[in-house]
Amino acid sequence: MSNTIKDEEIDQKARKYGATDVRKTMQQAQAQRAGRKKGKKLPNAPEVLTCAERIDLGGEDGAGVFIIQSGIMRDLYRLATQVAGADATILVYGESGTGKELFARLVHQLSGRRSKPFVPVNCGVLKGELFADKFFGHEAGAFTGAQRQRKGSFEMAADGTLFLDEVGEIPPPNQVDFLRVLEEKTFRRLGGEKTLPFGARIVAATNRTLRQMVASAEFRADLYYRLNVVPVTLPPLRERLEDIPPLAEYFLSMYRHRYHKPDIYFAPETVTALCEYSWPGNVRELRNLTERMVLLCTDTCIEPVHLPLEMRLASAALLVDQNVSSLTLEAAVRQAEVAAIVRAWGEAKGSKARLAEILAVSPRTLRYKLAEYELKLV
Repeated sequence: MSNTIKDEEIDQKARKYGATDVRKTMQQAQAQRAGRKKGKKLPNAPEVLTCAERIDLGGEDGAGVFIIQSGIMRDLYRLATQVAGADATILVYGESGTGKELFARLVHQLSGRRSKPFVPVNCGVLKGELFADKFFGHEAGAFTGAQRQRKGSFEMAADGTLFLDEVGEIPPPNQVDFLRVLEEKTFRRLGGEKTLPFGARIVAATNRTLRQMVASAEFRADLYYRLNVVPVTLPPLRERLEDIPPLAEYFLSMYRHRYHKPDIYFAPETVTALCEYSWPGNVRELRNLTERMVLLCTDTCIEPVHLPLEMRLASAALLVDQNVSSLTLEAAVRQAEVAAIVRAWGEAKGSKARLAEILAVSPRTLRYKLAEYELKLV
């Protein structure tokens, strides 16, 4: 049986939870990239994309939208619908910026708790008593400065969903108290005597490997097993290239409205360049870059020249061997030279003279190499 959710099923479920269609785009971006790697000359990139589904999950700043385009994201949506109705704890793994909180919001929205609070907490910013106060709250007079009663995250989440971001950063001294709440489903405010119920569903997230942390005694094994009931791994953006065009188009529409630039759009070559980049910062990096381009671009069309230098150089690195087998020595030399120029340009801090010095070539040779590989250092 296939694990891929059918388009009709997505349409039906997505509409139920407030989805809208994004019927716009620029197709073939992934094929363009794959073709270049194989040395094929393809027509210029994308003008129309296949349909992507959007599910608006709320969240701050208009960024709480779950885009369903690639098979990977369809499978993740299918998994979310399967686990949403249960109370089992979910542990979401993924690099920074992959959308772990967005997935938690999706599970919450699909569940029977959707009308209850969704409370996100970053576990990596507080330690000791401050951490305990954040989660447990306190009674008036519990410690110096506690002038009035304050509810903690356990209490504010009520019967909703408590999202624990960076759960691997919970300080070791606080892990035992945290585990006790998960096991007993009760807690007390700091300085309080009344036992309060804890009824929220836990969705935790981390960009670290908790199993290794358990092996090195950085994380309690019993807490790890309590959290790791339903493990979910979110792929980095570089592993789901089909999602880049609809994500970029969504962010573009968001910032087009915010900055009052209704006519601004991506050139097809720009979309191709976006799909060729490795995105170490994942979706968050794509979103921030789109905002920057919309804000700073003075033209209506966002061209490749408006992209950051490292992205333009990465695109050029794929171009240098499009007509040469990647197994040849010539292709390997070209790739190595482009990679060296990319690394050295970062050290040169915008100076071509300094770049030539770092590369140990003459300015004339540098100009020749830049022209040969069509690299524009601006």
